[in-house]
Amino acid sequence: MHWVYERVAPHADVGKAGKIWPTMLKTLLREINPGANVGALCNKAVAGVLPFSPRAALHYEELKAQSNENAMALLPEARNFVMSGQTRKEAFERSCLLAAASNVAPISSPSAAYTFQEIGSIIRGGISSRFYTGDVYDTVRGACRVLYVADNAGEIGFDSLVIDVLKELGAKVTLVVKGSTFFEDATLDDARFFGIDGKVDQLVTAEGFFAPCEISSELREAFGRCDLVVGKGTGTYEALHGEMGGKPLVIMLKVKCRPIARQTGALEGEVVVGLD
Repeated sequence: MHWVYERVAPHADVGKAGKIWPTMLKTLLREINPGANVGALCNKAVAGVLPFSPRAALHYEELKAQSNENAMALLPEARNFVMSGQTRKEAFERSCLLAAASNVAPISSPSAAYTFQEIGSIIRGGISSRFYTGDVYDTVRGACRVLYVADNAGEIGFDSLVIDVLKELGAKVTLVVKGSTFFEDATLDDARFFGIDGKVDQLVTAEGFFAPCEISSELREAFGRCDLVVGKGTGTYEALHGEMGGKPLVIMLKVKCRPIARQTGALEGEVVVGLD
């Protein structure tokens, strides 16, 4: 609720900001139950309050464009960092570390475009810490069809590095982005900005977080065909956790709150690349 409110309220029409909380509460009281999918709940909350804030889309499109430019400026160095790995496994781990560390979106509304300073520190040797759970590389190496669920604009540029390695390993990759503006999340335009549409085998869209319980027929088909899912970001993790139907899930995110820290076993602020 905090995540949605902070992103919608500053851009709400005069006199309508006071309707945001009651609208979200009605949605949650109607939908919440012990087995509710957190991502699906968030999608319903966003759909209920976005009409109060018609200027939000323009605001986030401007921020996303700046974030994309900032990421693009770092990509040549980032690509060299990945390619300098001594083995394919090390190259894969390096690409995942950058993709996960680029997941910098805060719980509150972003006040400016993302500059990805931590990425610069990693590729220049300033930060070497990483947090892995399970043997991600062996799981990925055995996958034939990978469903890659992107998160934010800007950081999707670093996702392209992971996708490059997945393709080198022989996997067919389907990329999932948002179909329309969903705050700072990546859309088709952001994927095209980095040329990822030419890298992947299929590009599909979701309206909100990719929650398997409420996806389109195209997404359901892509999910059914894949034998591995890579999920970027907290919202994606919350939408997919416990909903995989036996398929392996690789999560890549930066831990920003105590509940996710407890679930992943990592500390707040740590980067997580692991098997869920």
